[in-house]
This record gives sequence, C-alpha cells and structure tokens, in this order.
Amino acid sequence: MDNSFARLNRFVKQAPNGRIETTIATVLILSVAAVAWVPHLPHSLWLDETLTFWTVKDGLWDAVTRGVQFQSQPAYYLLIWFWTQALGTSETILRLPSLLAVLVACAALARLGTRLTGDRALGSLAAVVFASTSIVFREVVDARSFALGTTLLIGLALSVVSWLDNGRWRDAWCVGVLAGVIPHFHVFFALTYPAFILYGVMRSRSTPVRLDQGALIGALITVAALLSIPAALTLLANRGSYSFAPTPSLKRLLTAFVWAPPVAGLLAGLCVDGISRKSTPETKGATATNLNKLKPIPAIDREVGILLSVWSLTPLLVLYFASILTSSSIFLDRYLITSLPAVSLLYAIALRRIDSRAARGLAMIVIALACLVSYTRPVDDFRGAALAVNRFVAAEKSVPVLLASGLIESQDENWLRDPALAAYLAAPTAYYPLDGHVVSLPRKVRLLLEDHSRERRIGDAIVEPILRESDRFAAIEWTGNGANVMPWLIERAENAGYTRIMNRRFGSVRVVGFSRLGAARKKP
Repeated sequence: MDNSFARLNRFVKQAPNGRIETTIATVLILSVAAVAWVPHLPHSLWLDETLTFWTVKDGLWDAVTRGVQFQSQPAYYLLIWFWTQALGTSETILRLPSLLAVLVACAALARLGTRLTGDRALGSLAAVVFASTSIVFREVVDARSFALGTTLLIGLALSVVSWLDNGRWRDAWCVGVLAGVIPHFHVFFALTYPAFILYGVMRSRSTPVRLDQGALIGALITVAALLSIPAALTLLANRGSYSFAPTPSLKRLLTAFVWAPPVAGLLAGLCVDGISRKSTPETKGATATNLNKLKPIPAIDREVGILLSVWSLTPLLVLYFASILTSSSIFLDRYLITSLPAVSLLYAIALRRIDSRAARGLAMIVIALACLVSYTRPVDDFRGAALAVNRFVAAEKSVPVLLASGLIESQDENWLRDPALAAYLAAPTAYYPLDGHVVSLPRKVRLLLEDHSRERRIGDAIVEPILRESDRFAAIEWTGNGANVMPWLIERAENAGYTRIMNRRFGSVRVVGFSRLGAARKKP
C-alpha cells in the first residue's frame, strides 16, 4: 500500500502546478451537483421561495415595488422577473439561477484564491470547501437572492484585486458597479466592504491608487446607496420580521464556520500525508525551519491574511452582537454566507499545508463524500398539502381554508386585515392555488394564554364566524420557524362541535380537515 501511494504521489508531482487539484475539484463539484443539488430542483417550493414567485408574478412594476416594499432586494427580483418571462415559473426554473450562480462562484473563488496567493492548487481547494458547506447545500437550490449575491461578491473581490494590480479603468468600473449593486441583492453583503476598503488602503502604500478612478468608484457607490434608501427604510420599518430566531449562544458563535466535510478532509489528508511521508538524508535531524526551506509552501501575504480575516469576522461579529444587543435575531446561516468565500479560502490555506499532492487530492475526495452524507434538506411540501386540501374542499369555493403560513408579519393584526398585505401572507397559495376561501391566521396562538390576550383576541375574531356558519373547513400550518397555531385551533374547533376527519403532515406543513358532528361529510 505504501509503495502504491508513493507511486501515485510521484505521478501527481510530475503534473503542472495545480492542474491535478483543478481537475479533481471540477469533477468533485460537478459530481456533488449531480447527486445532491440537481435532484432537488423540481421539489415543492418552501415558504420563502413562494414569496419569490409572488413578488414577480404580476409584472415588472409589481416585481420592483414588491421587491422594495416586502423584501428589500429589488435587484434580485428584477433579474428573476426577466428570467421567468423568458423561461417560465416552474420550481426548477425558479431555482436554476441559484444553482448556476454557485457553480460560477466555485470557479470564481478558485480564481480569487489563485490571484491572492499565486497558488492554483489553493484556489481549487477553496472551491471544494465552499461547495461542501451546509450554507451552500441549502442555498444552491433555493429561489432566493443569497447564491447570486455571493457570486457577485466574489466577482467584486476579483475586481478589487485586479484594479489594485493593474489600475485599469474597466476594473474601476467593475468595482463601482458591483459594489453598488450587491446590497440590492441583500443589504448584509455590504458588511464585507470594510475588508475590501482596508485591503485597498494597505495595497495603496506599495501601489498608488489613481484618485480619479477612486472618485469614480465612490460616485457609483453613492448613487447606488441613494437608490437603496426606499428599501432601507422598508427594512427598518419591518425589522420586527427578523425576530423569530432564538438569541444565539456563544457556542453557536464559535462553531458557526465549523463544518464536518472540510474538517474530515483536513484530518484525512494530514493523516495520510504523515503516514506516507518518508525520511531522506536531507530531512533527517532537520529542524522545522530547515524543513520549510527544503519544501517551501506558498507564503500568504500579510495584506491577504488581513483581508480574509476581516472579511470572515466582520459579518460574523456584527450579526452576532446585533442579535445579542437588539430584538432582531439575524444570526442565521443565510446571512453568514457573506463571510463564506473568505472562510473557504482560510480552510484552503490549512489544507494547502498538506505536503503530498496525492494526500491533498484524497482530502478533497473525503470532503466531497462527507458533504453527501452530512446534510439533509428540510421538507416543506406545500404542493402535497395543496392537493390534500383541494380534495377535501372538493371544488366548493365557499369552504373556508385557514392558512397559518408562519410569516412573522402575520402577528400584526393590520397585515391580516389589509387585503394587499394579506396577499403577501398567503404567498404559498399564489403558487399552489387552493379551491376554498383562503383566510390568513396569525403564525402563533398559544393555548396557555388568557382569553383576553392579544393573540387569542386576533385568532378568535378570525375563526368565530367560520365556526358559527360553516359545516366544515380546512387548516394549513407551516411550522418551519416555530409557528404554532394548530393546537389552539383544534381545541376551539372541538369545543364548537367539530371533529377532525383529515390530519396529515407534509414535512413542516400540517393539514387538518374539520367537519361539524352530524353534518354531511365528504371524505378526502
């Protein structure tokens, strides 16, 4: 076995620098995509993805205004509107931009690693680490803005490096345009900008920056910032919608970027490298310093190390302390994706310390395999839930269908009563239509609350007319973010003489059908 590994190691050493790693990375990323990403494309949309469809479904103007008013991500919805106009609105089509964006991001990150370190192998390692993280596993087939925003962010980093290296006008334009556009995909991407500014300041000491190009970049960013004021005001007004997640613990902070696949790959590569290493006359008795001289590993410039450190830590710490010190719980994986390219490069630097190219190749294979077995996707089958409800309703438009979509805004009584706002709360029914009369419920009404509590008062005002006038009705509840209204509804219905004749779960979506005792029933 040792001889076989030694022969393999000699073979890969003869290949040009980085070519083996690039080939392995390409094959592994495409394999992970084929096995773990592509099969999920046609699955039922989950709650937030139905919001994407609802935002773009009624035309260009509505896509822009809703993107500002409800999502604060107008650039993404503008892009998706054009995409759906050309290709349609199937689940696969809605998710495909994210999948393509991640594949482009992997290639761009490999290029960024090479540009920053001069080491092609390190860039390929970073791409594999990036593709293996739990954040990418979730966002790669998610019809939301985070994958596209991350790809543009890596493009911005490449443009900054190229501009500082070459001083070309086209690079300055790219930096200004991308820096202006990216926050319109999500404002939290701007948390990475201090890292680029600091990197530019450090580089300018050795490579003077043209002031006219810097002025152009500043002007483009300023114009984009002015255009983002409406979305920023909406985000500030709706900051309560970011309060559904629990306050993060210190453990959550310290383990935010610890994922099993890259850790397993690093350990496997180090172990194999250590086992297969053989002493030579030159290395026997040599000190660690002398060994580094014998087999040099590409050095990381101080400016690059600071760039990656600040890029990794700034979003992490800002989101953590904002969640600790305010009522907004924003320490979520989908927002930490802003740090992910830099974190992947830091993992790649550690993997690059493995001396044997064959051992590094094995580490990449372990990372990909671990990715396939480490993660599972939550099931939110609104499609199956809608089919079950429609069978229960049996095309009777008057049958009430109570929908607790789980959106945090549904706790506000104004959102429940305003038809325009209520349409947002009922976004799942825009993509998966229901035959009955849809009525939105609050996301949470707790059983133990007093009858005169605000939650109970809002819930009772909605269901009392239905319990009084309808012989049967259905209810749908999404419990993905801790929403919980069904126990209260079941108790109210049973106290009013109803019995459950349908009770089914479709992942995080629960469907219950009620019929009044003694009334004619239609079996689902």
